[in-house]
Amino acid sequence: MPILEVKNIKKGFGDTDVLKGVSFSMERGQVLAIIGSSGSGKTTLLRCLNFLETPDEGEIWVNGKLLTGENLSDDQIRQNRLHFGLVFQNFNLFPHYTVMKNVTDAPVCVQKRDKNEVEKEAKELLKKVGLDGKENSYPCQLSGGQQQRVGIARALAVNPNVVLFDEPTSALDPELVGEVLNTIKSLAEEGTTMILVTHEIGFAREVASRILFMDGGRIAADGRPEEIIDHPENQRLQQFLNFVNRK
Repeated sequence: MPILEVKNIKKGFGDTDVLKGVSFSMERGQVLAIIGSSGSGKTTLLRCLNFLETPDEGEIWVNGKLLTGENLSDDQIRQNRLHFGLVFQNFNLFPHYTVMKNVTDAPVCVQKRDKNEVEKEAKELLKKVGLDGKENSYPCQLSGGQQQRVGIARALAVNPNVVLFDEPTSALDPELVGEVLNTIKSLAEEGTTMILVTHEIGFAREVASRILFMDGGRIAADGRPEEIIDHPENQRLQQFLNFVNRK
């Protein structure tokens, strides 16, 4: 059984159709990279998966359970979000919370888990992302790369089925990109199921088991990295890769 099934997701804002029927599935342990031009619907798709946006049509299934439906309560939406850990572009940490509080807030307050147990797990997660000893620091005391790694630890803390990354290096200075990509790569090697929206094409080729190319609110190409990046058959994909490679 696929860990995630997305069926015909559509989403519009006003007169603009952003997602025009997106469908895909993925297996446990798979790393799915999504590439495409700005405005192609990549971030909106992640926000629909994490229920920050409500799809106009379509279904989202996790481990055979249907999550979407009409008139979902706030509590149902909160519970649905726990299937997905989202790492934002701009970190989105609570500035008045310590690193530990940022990481443990959702497991304690939303999942109602034991605080001591959650803090013990959080220390291990912070060690995993290279932030051992930073538990009592505040976001303003950290570099951008460190803040993003706190964001990764926070996403992992709810034990999600799938971790979502929304261009996790786009807000970072160039010299800080590598530390975040190395963290994501190590998670992939451990078998973490991930969806990665990224402009880092070389990294997507290295870490992803499969790549989707989105164009105009639809999936225009879907295949293994060597198929999508090394031997693109779709003309629009070829244009996109040529543009990215010229930058």
